[in-house]
Parts: sequence; C-alpha cells; structure tokens
Amino acid sequence: MDTFSIGRVKMKNQLVLAPIYRITDLPFRLLCREQGASLCYSEMVNSEALIRNNKAAGHLAQTSADDRPLAMQVFGARVESMKKAAETLLREKQFDFLDLNLGCPSDNVINQGAGSALLKRPKRIVEIIKAWVDLGAVVTAKIRSSPNMLHTIRLAKEIEKAGASCIAVHARPITQKNKGIVDLVAVKRVKKAVGIPVIGNGGVNDRFSFNRMLDKTGCDAVMVGTASIGNPGVFAEILGQKPLPRETAFLKYIDLYQKLEIGYFGRLKTQAIKFFAGNKQLVVNLQAAKSAEELVGLVQSRKQAAKR
Repeated sequence: MDTFSIGRVKMKNQLVLAPIYRITDLPFRLLCREQGASLCYSEMVNSEALIRNNKAAGHLAQTSADDRPLAMQVFGARVESMKKAAETLLREKQFDFLDLNLGCPSDNVINQGAGSALLKRPKRIVEIIKAWVDLGAVVTAKIRSSPNMLHTIRLAKEIEKAGASCIAVHARPITQKNKGIVDLVAVKRVKKAVGIPVIGNGGVNDRFSFNRMLDKTGCDAVMVGTASIGNPGVFAEILGQKPLPRETAFLKYIDLYQKLEIGYFGRLKTQAIKFFAGNKQLVVNLQAAKSAEELVGLVQSRKQAAKR
C-alpha cells in the first residue's frame, strides 16, 4: 500500500478514520491506529461551545502525543467564533490539521447554519479557511458531493484557493446522509480539478471497496467511516491482516478509556452497544449495566464462552 502526504506530514498508508459523532473519541482513535489507520479525524467539535469553555466540547477535543497524525474537526457558522475556536485549539491541543466540517447532514447542525448548510455559502467557507490559515493552521476540509457536479468542482477549487491543504469528499449528497449509492465520479472530478490531496469517502467497508475507491477515482487516500463503528479491526482487514476479535478490541478500548480518565459512562455504554450490535441479548445486558466493571464482566463472559 502506498503512502500519502498532507503538507509536510507523511502518512504511513492510505487508510483514514473518518470523523464520526459520538464514536471517534481518543481511545477509539488509538485503537484504530493500532489496527492500521494512518490518519484519524476527531469527532466534530462545536466552535461556539469550545469558546465558552464547555466541558463536553473539551472532552471531544481531547488528544495525546500518541494520537498523531490527527485532523481536529470543527463545525460552526460564524467566522469570528471559528477563528476563536481555532486559536484555542492551536494553543492547547496536539494535532496536525484543522478540519472544516462541511458535510454533517444532522438537522441540529444544519439549523445552526453549520456543517453541510455551509455548502451553500462558499464565501463564508473561504473566509473561515483564510482566517485559520492566517493563524498558522494547516487546514483541511470535508465536503459532500452535490447533484450539481459543477457546484462541487467550483467549491473544491475555492477551498484550495483559500489555502486548504487537503479535501475529503464524501461521495453522497446531503439527502442520502450515509446510505445509498456512492458517486465515485464526483471524487474523480474533484481530484482532477485540484492540485492538493483528495481523500475519497463513502461506502468503503472492506479491501475490495477500498481498492475500488482508489482505482476508480485516483484519490490519494481512502476514508473509512460507518464500517469502523464498533469494528476498528476493519483497518487490519483492509490491510490483509488479522483483526482483533470484537471482545478483545472492546476490552482494549475500555482499558484506554479508563487510563485516559475520560470519565463519561454514558459514552462507554454507547460504544459497548456499537461493538456488539449483532448480539441482541448481549446488547440488552449491556444496556442494563450500571458500571464499567459490569460492562467488562459481560464482555469477558462472552469472550470465554466463545473459546469453548
């Protein structure tokens, strides 16, 4: 597998972990790195919450020296707030790229004028990127393809011209969210239109779909999103390696979670349910758990039963 670079930062392979709300926290990213992801994106951080010193926003932005290369993703609609959020992050956190969220289809985010709502405001996008670049950040942007191909291409060119160093393209329009047909042609057209690295995203869940994204679009790297939820081993599978069993992977996740003192049990339970979504009875038991110790006990019991 080839490598790729963004600015001066070289990634060890072409596998990228997507930013996923309530999923890609620090311990999950570290686990995905162990399984083969070269570049990881944080969960989206709310700029308005961050500049108000909101604790939850601070947790979402948590990182460590081992969590590199990292793209810290931020969403917001106001240029001044996005600038202040960037200043805070650049001062306090360890990361390589500041990523502008232009793809989130959540109604809550769109109603704030942020995420994919900004796709209709290219001038505002340019203002935010330029403000971040002026602060010294290496900026990336994650967009969605539009049914209007020319709009997507024009936007990609504007993003590059504003100073961004990489564009990730989720090859589905907003209306599809994270399901349905992936428009590989959109990724290919953006790659041809710009001179900066392009990361293809959408529908990648195994080695075949990974290679298809690369071969059909000519993109520089491939982003894996939904397929990684509860399954960090998908990166090992794509690399042709043996992945960690789900039970082992989750026990590693919970160990990291506790060592890093994240201290939010609700998040831990949510992740546990994602890891074992295919086992209805176990999910019921996990939902009823009252502590991290109970979660560990349930997963260990399943692991031991699997060996018999």
